Amino acid sequence: MMRVSDTVGLALHNLFLHKVRSVLTSLGVIFGVGSVIAMLAISEGAKRAALEQIEAMGIDKIIVFTQQPAAASSSEGSGRAGMVRQYGLNGVDLAHLRALDNVKHVTTVTNTRKPILRGLQPTELNLVGADPGFLEDSGSTIAEGRWFSSLDMRNNAYVCVIGSDVKRTLFTLGQRGIVGSSLRIENNYYRIIGILDNSRGTQYPGLSSPNTMILLPSSTAKVAYDGYSFAREGSSYKITKVRYDLMLVTVEHLEFIDNTSRRLRNYMEKAHRAQRDWGMTVPQDLLKQREATQNIFTIVMSSIAGISLIVGGIGIMNIMLASVYERRKEIGTRLALGAQKSDILRQFLVETVFLTTLGGVLGIGLGIGIAKTITLYSKMPTQYSLWSILLSLGIASLVGVVFGTYPAWKAAQQNPITVLRAE
Repeated sequence: MMRVSDTVGLALHNLFLHKVRSVLTSLGVIFGVGSVIAMLAISEGAKRAALEQIEAMGIDKIIVFTQQPAAASSSEGSGRAGMVRQYGLNGVDLAHLRALDNVKHVTTVTNTRKPILRGLQPTELNLVGADPGFLEDSGSTIAEGRWFSSLDMRNNAYVCVIGSDVKRTLFTLGQRGIVGSSLRIENNYYRIIGILDNSRGTQYPGLSSPNTMILLPSSTAKVAYDGYSFAREGSSYKITKVRYDLMLVTVEHLEFIDNTSRRLRNYMEKAHRAQRDWGMTVPQDLLKQREATQNIFTIVMSSIAGISLIVGGIGIMNIMLASVYERRKEIGTRLALGAQKSDILRQFLVETVFLTTLGGVLGIGLGIGIAKTITLYSKMPTQYSLWSILLSLGIASLVGVVFGTYPAWKAAQQNPITVLRAE
């Protein structure tokens, strides 16, 4: 029996003797492993981005929000019958939510629905009144200046904090002295005391990102607008009153959030039975659903990419079978000189495994390159992990064993007398 080192040396010598054929044999595995790595990186990047956006909403929170019902028509006030539409979350809801077991605190946000203009052009920005806890609950930070103080809230101060997108929309690039300047909205002037930045991608129903908000103290918004907004519809004005647009309910114990959300939903369904003017989102539930969906997506993508590995393995088996036929004289001579069938089997198996492993290493480089190129040109996040690289390399080696065994066995079964006579 030949030594292992001799078997490996002989196998490598034969592969390097036919360099072009060896490279072509490995191409199927190279592209197969490359596609697996790239697919996993794209899938994992998309999964991570989606989950981070959901996590930014706070997995310890229940988000209750106002939505305009199909027919919102209630009236109030003398001489305004039919002109005022009132719907959505109100003070009674807030009091009940705060009284629920397992509720740590509730943060409210009210959209004033005032148009924010840049010159004469309307923007997608929102003027909102927010509780002091909104900064922390939204996962935002103050990039410049400060957040609301208790004095601002108590004095109904006409101050505001603007989001980073507001700064880019309403002010020129590189403009200095934004904090401390005044911002006019309709007939009111607000002193800018801070610039908020939310880098976590937090999004709220109907309000978009905190970066697009001009935030007032909730007490100031109540005094200045009291939930009323005016909108022109045809030749007349419609008045809308929404007390709260958003309630961020932070739970005390995360393990009981499902029970708390069910109780909250039951209350809202009873309290707003007349019209469906509210909605509810539980980020933790969204997180679980998205994880399950993304895991299925990853499995499907990996399976599709894995088919190319199987195709590459079949290609290797075909070429190795052709190599056996081509090298019959060499095999017959070695058997006649005393080589055992196990030596021939090991040699051809080493050749196949080496080719597939080399193809796996090159394929890993190709896959990482594809992932980086996608991120560079499309800004789509990609993420590859050590386990996916090791798994792909292991599968490539396994393909060599599986698809190389039959050609190796075929080579070992050659009859030296028959082969040499034919030659």
